Amino acid sequence: MAAQTYDHSEFANVRYYRGTHGCAASTTRVNYYGMSGTPNMMFNGTHNIVGASTADVQGGQYMDVIRSRYFDPAPVRVVIDSFDPATGGVSATVTMYSTDSALVGDHFHFILIEDDINDKDTHVTRDIISDTISLDGAGNTAVFSETFTIDPDWDQAKLHVVAIVQRQDKEIVQTGSSYDQPSFSVRAMIPFSRVKLGPSTEAYQSDDVTIMNVGQTETFTISLVVDEAPPGWTVSFSDRVGTPHTDPLAFGLNEQGSTTFKANVTPASPGFIRYHFEVTSPNLAKSLEIPFVYITDDVDALLVDDDGGNDYEGYFTGALDDLGLTYGVWELSSAKLNDEVASAIDLLIWNVGLGYPSLDATDRAFVERHLDAGKSLFISGQDIGWDLNVRDSGNADVAFYEEYLHAEYLSDDVNRYDLDGVAGDPVSDGLILHIRGGDGADNQDYPSRIAPIDDDAVEIFSYTGEDWTAAIRSIDSVSRARVVYLAFGFEAIDNAEDRSALLGAAIEWLPPKPPREGWVQEIPAFID
Repeated sequence: MAAQTYDHSEFANVRYYRGTHGCAASTTRVNYYGMSGTPNMMFNGTHNIVGASTADVQGGQYMDVIRSRYFDPAPVRVVIDSFDPATGGVSATVTMYSTDSALVGDHFHFILIEDDINDKDTHVTRDIISDTISLDGAGNTAVFSETFTIDPDWDQAKLHVVAIVQRQDKEIVQTGSSYDQPSFSVRAMIPFSRVKLGPSTEAYQSDDVTIMNVGQTETFTISLVVDEAPPGWTVSFSDRVGTPHTDPLAFGLNEQGSTTFKANVTPASPGFIRYHFEVTSPNLAKSLEIPFVYITDDVDALLVDDDGGNDYEGYFTGALDDLGLTYGVWELSSAKLNDEVASAIDLLIWNVGLGYPSLDATDRAFVERHLDAGKSLFISGQDIGWDLNVRDSGNADVAFYEEYLHAEYLSDDVNRYDLDGVAGDPVSDGLILHIRGGDGADNQDYPSRIAPIDDDAVEIFSYTGEDWTAAIRSIDSVSRARVVYLAFGFEAIDNAEDRSALLGAAIEWLPPKPPREGWVQEIPAFID
């Protein structure tokens, strides 16, 4: 999917095999990353995903990760100057673009790969030659030349080289390759969060969005397109001299030339807007779209979209619309939650879907901060328990799972799809749910069995006919934070009425704001 979406100047893919197509260099890299499990994907040297869902066959969470990093500025450019697949000779130049970044004793790797060795195996690593790189000062360069030993059994027409610059902390900051590059190409550099939280009573102007021409001299057209917005909201954009525009604007750029634009948003009510810059030209193979979101800080709830590139958030927003609540949608693929969110938002609704990792270390730190402040969380995901409790996931954090979700993980993939609420419970009383078929997502491959781990939590749903807990709610005895945790996917509930009923009851029980001093809250137990 990524190869169909991005050209070779945008995305580089190498595969490290063991066994038949393996080599010593591949084994070294697998061990370097501490990889376990299959499939195992490492993005930019730092973001690891172990395992896959059926949705990932079409890109799923992998594309989500790529999109989240696509606009990150890089301090250097890497160009393969020459590669001869017959002799194995290769040379590359690394150019420093940044004025304040430096490479000091970092890593440079030439990776020799062979494409399409059979119907399913491609980008197969054949060998790696490594060096160190130290470079600073904008405009300065480092040149590398090496020679691979070419095995006569390899198809020379299918050999390519990928060059990477990698910091000592394993972050890959830039790549280049010997594949053909497009003659016309444009990039955007966004050194700030593309999701912004702010007031509904003031206009917002973004920082500079840099548009860079990385192909031949060309005339481009930029437009600002609204994807979703409440009534009355307005948008425009400003060029580098501050002139505002609402209509498309043509501008020319020489090779390696750049210019900047700003987005302007004027809210008219609590809510959120999704919009994007679109850059086009007759010679571009595809337009460049740069998405942004502005969310007001006075919404009733913030929906965290963490479903690995799927569209499950629509099941949550549909229920929120039915309930008449204001909300924003924060896509973690665009930006991590930040201090502004921690300060302003009291109720988080976290859509994990079947994304991996479910909650990574940064997400967990934010949730800890949120709940330690006595705030509220509704979280749903069929594999949260497995991901945070099983070592092979690469993301295990049992202490977080038990201390903040107040849950004990018992088993994965229960193969049960009917659930019963608990009589008298403020969240689930009278609800009988089905998580297969209907108009739900019908995606429950691994619904889990859990249990309350302490007296702060109680069961709110069980699997029909079994003494197996499917969901719990809790009030932390210290922070007084409230959590509703579903060990199945909310998105799979098979009808909109039940989805709205469950989310409405949960939000009514989850206090919208932290308790005031001296406030007496309900204890989680109830009397039948």
